[in-house]
Amino acid sequence: MLPLFAHAHKLKLTETEKNILAWLEEHETAALHMNLSDLCAVLYTSNATIVRFCQKLGLSGYHDFKYQLRSELRQRRETAFYPDEYISQAVAQLQDTVTDLDLRQLEEIAGLLTSGRPLYIYGTNLSALPARYLQIVLHSLDYPSILIEWEPLLHGLVRNIRGDAILLAITASGCGERYFETFRMAKERNLTTILLTSERSSPLIPYSSIVVCTNDQKEEFQQIDVNPRIGFFIVIQILIELIAPPAG
Repeated sequence: MLPLFAHAHKLKLTETEKNILAWLEEHETAALHMNLSDLCAVLYTSNATIVRFCQKLGLSGYHDFKYQLRSELRQRRETAFYPDEYISQAVAQLQDTVTDLDLRQLEEIAGLLTSGRPLYIYGTNLSALPARYLQIVLHSLDYPSILIEWEPLLHGLVRNIRGDAILLAITASGCGERYFETFRMAKERNLTTILLTSERSSPLIPYSSIVVCTNDQKEEFQQIDVNPRIGFFIVIQILIELIAPPAG
């Protein structure tokens, strides 16, 4: 039995929660590929009931449950690789990301990116890839921006840039230890900061003007970050579609 389910069996559950647990145990792989609405339809229960069940397990919600389940299944199967399952999981993660996005929030960001105010885009290591992509497309559309890929430069920049500047920072981990002072200073100066992260509990969130969270899961190989950041590219592509003039 997976540790996640073993822990659940030790808890005091309602009859409905016991039914949820029984279904998840029997369909553990299928659960990875379902969003919350699909699961509710199968179990004839509400979103709130499933979220409360996940929270009883010490998790933030269904997304967190799927992440924990995926991790334990991967450990159980050791290094085995299942291409069809990987594709299904990736599609499910993308669906979760798109479902959770707030279109009005994205429209607000698109407006900021095209406002003519000084714009700085930050991303380092693998996060530099979506940052660079956004900067290149904005440049091609005649919206100037400055790309930053070096952390010490970011900190010095926030200290000195104009008060009406906009900073869009892309960081998968949302690492507070690395960026806390930078974001604290940005908030103190009333700068507009847009945080794109896949860490929903990032300590940087309270110091950001706008936050967009994706469902990219933390992935490591030999202690090296290999998070694909596909959700980041989806968010950026939607922003580009909102910014780019319609073809015609």
